[in-house]
Parts: sequence; C-alpha cells; structure tokens
Amino acid sequence: MEDWVVPLFFNSYLYLPRDPNIRDGFMEILPSLYSNAEAGSHLHISTLAVAFFSVAAWTGQESLLRTSEQYFTRALPKIRDALQSNEDSGLDSLLLSILLLGTYEEFVAIKEWELPLKAHLRGAIALINSRRAKSLPSSTSSTSSIIIRGVETQILKTTRGLSNPMVPTPKVWPLSQPSVPSSPELLFLSTASQLVNLRHAWEEMMAQSDPAPYATTILNRATVIDNNLVSWSYQIPQYWVPVAASLIPQSVRNAGIYRNRCDCYSDMWIAATWNNYRDCRILLQTIKLSCLRVLPAQDPDGWRTESVTATIHKLAEDTCASVPFFLGSQMKSVRMKCGLVQYPFAETRPVTLSHKQAAPLMGAYFLFAFLKNLQNSDLGLPVDQQKWVDGQINRVLNVYF
Repeated sequence: MEDWVVPLFFNSYLYLPRDPNIRDGFMEILPSLYSNAEAGSHLHISTLAVAFFSVAAWTGQESLLRTSEQYFTRALPKIRDALQSNEDSGLDSLLLSILLLGTYEEFVAIKEWELPLKAHLRGAIALINSRRAKSLPSSTSSTSSIIIRGVETQILKTTRGLSNPMVPTPKVWPLSQPSVPSSPELLFLSTASQLVNLRHAWEEMMAQSDPAPYATTILNRATVIDNNLVSWSYQIPQYWVPVAASLIPQSVRNAGIYRNRCDCYSDMWIAATWNNYRDCRILLQTIKLSCLRVLPAQDPDGWRTESVTATIHKLAEDTCASVPFFLGSQMKSVRMKCGLVQYPFAETRPVTLSHKQAAPLMGAYFLFAFLKNLQNSDLGLPVDQQKWVDGQINRVLNVYF
C-alpha cells in the first residue's frame, strides 16, 4: 500500500508547473529527504501519516485514514526520542517531521470542523529557541533555510487569523536572515512578517485596563505596514494581477458565486499569495479599528473608521471572488478523476491542464483557512456574505470528507 500511496501523494504536486517567482516550500524538498530517510525513522513515518491522510481525502478510502492515524501515533514517540538526544546534526529532519505532523494536525482539524491546536508548531518554535536561535541559515535556497521558512510561514498563518490564539514568538524574528527580496512572494513575506510582533503588541495593549497610552503607537505601526502591503500590490508583475472572469460556466454559478464576482489567476500559488495579502490587511484594519475606538480624538467625524470598515469589506469580497477559481464546480471529492470539474476563465487567464489536475485535489485545502478567517464576527460582514462563507466552508468539508 505504501508503494502506491506515497508516489501518488508526491506526484499530486511535485511535477506541476508553477510560476518561477513562487519559491519551494518544505513539501517540495520532502521527496528527496524522504527517499534518503531510514525506514521507520520519524521523518519516514511522519511523511506516511500526511501522505495516507491526503490520499484518503482524495479517494474516500476510510482504511487509509485509519492507517494515517496509526502512523501519526507511531511518529510521536520517535520525535520525543530525537528531541532528547539534543544533537544538532539531525535538526533539519526533526524540524521537517514536526512540520509534517503540524500539517496532519491541520488536516484533522478540517475533518473535525475545529481550529488546529498548533501544538507541533509550538514545538518547532521551542526547538528553534533552544538550539538554533544564534545560528540560523543565511542562504535562501539551502534545505535548512527552506525548512526554517516553513516554520516562519506557519507562524504568520497563525498570526493572521483572529480566531487563532497567537503562538509564542521565536527569540529571533524573523527566523530567516534579512536579505534583498528576489521575488514578489519573498517581498510580500518580508513585509508581512512584521505583523507577528505587531499582533503581540496589540494583544498586550488590549489587555491593559487603559489601552489609550499605547494605541497611537500601535495605530501608526499598523498604518505603516498596511501602506507597505498596498505598495507591494503595485510592484508585482502584471500577470500576477487577478482578472475578472469572462466566462463562468453555469455549474460554477450553481456551486457558489458571491454577488456575481469571480476572479481568475495564473495559478493557485499566486492566488493563495493574494489571499494571504488580503488576510494580512484585514488583520491590520481590525487593529486600526480597535485603536481608533480608544482614540476618539483621532477620528472626530468617523471618516477614518468608515474607510477602514469599507476596506475590510472590499478585501473580504476579493477573497470570496477567488473561491470559484479554486473550487470551480466541485461539490464533492472527484476520486482522482480528471476533467469532472469546470472552472471559470478569462481571455488572459485560461484554465491550464495543471489547474484541472491540481485544483480538485488541493483547491479546497488552499481556501479553508482564508474562509475560516472571514467567519470572525468582529469583521462586521453583511449577513448574506456570512451565510455564503458558511456555505462554502461546508462545501470544502464535503469535498474532502
């Protein structure tokens, strides 16, 4: 069974064409590290846990789900043993195993309709704090750097969601050594990483009996980061810019489209970067709103509050407009059959073969966290939009389980 599941899992994403500006993540380096891992090692078993869970979701085979859980249970004591060895020589594979179990944790949370506890991400941060704080890699392409960036990305993902409790910030932040960003994605992440310390400071401010003395500083920091993110959106290549769909199949409309809006992208990774951007800016607007509420003198006529609220609604609508691109007409698992799902397209953003192959498997996973973040009642979204988002989350769950 392993000889069938693992190649299917790797082939589902490894050989798909991607924009060259999208960097490799830890999943892209996993196949080579897995092939060199000792059978029965924590990396070997952690990979099997994620692979079996993924293929179970794609094929509907419950037996694979049970096997996945068994591998997860077996991986935990092996990771504990490796942690007790206190050796840096196997740190990369250990961090990668912890990231994989964190991915498994996310999968289970989706299946159970829960927020992930992020226990393994907390473990990765504790491990970095204890062994790596003073010796982080400087190269942007080495295996170590890719794994460290994987931890960074997960920390930022947790920071963006207002419903997510913050994880502890590593002693060194950001984890990657500062360098000149070489792609739109890296430029975005360089700017967005500033959100982590800002959210910690904001939560500390809101815990004070009188937050007003701190609010001006927090408001100014949020405004600067927000302006930098807006600037990023004007610096990206033209083909990264979403385009309104020129043709939306009726099956896509039937599956779910909000206020007749649908945008198309060059690929799913670019679309996900845009949704990351929107998530970050929604958090920043929320921080700005809370500061303005305790600083009424800075918004005497209420126009700043009105502008920030309108920005939240616009960003949320843009996220909703990406849903048909990711999901198309899909309402349930396609059981690994290509061509059963229809997608919207624009003249300059045609539906590629790789999108037809990958989106039915991964599109719903790409979307889930963004949709969950829109469920936060503090955003004040219109009632019809809240109901639409709830329906799309149920749709995602039906796609996989």
